[in-house]
Amino acid sequence: MTPSQARNSIKKCLKTLIDPKPKNNEKDKIWAYFKNECAYCGVQLTKESRIGHIDHLYSEMEGGSNRLSNLVLTCATCNGDEKRELEWEDFLSQKCGVNQEYFEKRKNRILRWIDQNEGKPKLSDVEIETLAHEFKLVNFALTESVDRMRKNKM
Repeated sequence: MTPSQARNSIKKCLKTLIDPKPKNNEKDKIWAYFKNECAYCGVQLTKESRIGHIDHLYSEMEGGSNRLSNLVLTCATCNGDEKRELEWEDFLSQKCGVNQEYFEKRKNRILRWIDQNEGKPKLSDVEIETLAHEFKLVNFALTESVDRMRKNKM
């Protein structure tokens, strides 16, 4: 493992402490709430088919968390091939096209899900700052260790 890979692993580890991935029973709750349907297009999904995905409404790059309020059930097509960098509401609108009733139904279902599960799909500023601060401390210590070891190797 390279120092860069170690840094990435450390950062992921620290993030997991404040924002753990969902447990299996939480994933089951997502599947049950969305009635085995993609939150965006409504296609029926089964766990066995492996085309059902747990997707972030707000990506981790946008400060999105791993809380249930930020996770929805999607099909592989919507999650992997189509949604990409679009905001979830924009994507949903695109999927529904001119069918405003379908859009409102899907949107309200997602919004109810968010409200029922803390209503906080994004990490707070304090959580983001804490993570950045702690990573900076660990990264500094790792950099010093790597420098010492490289210097002693010569």
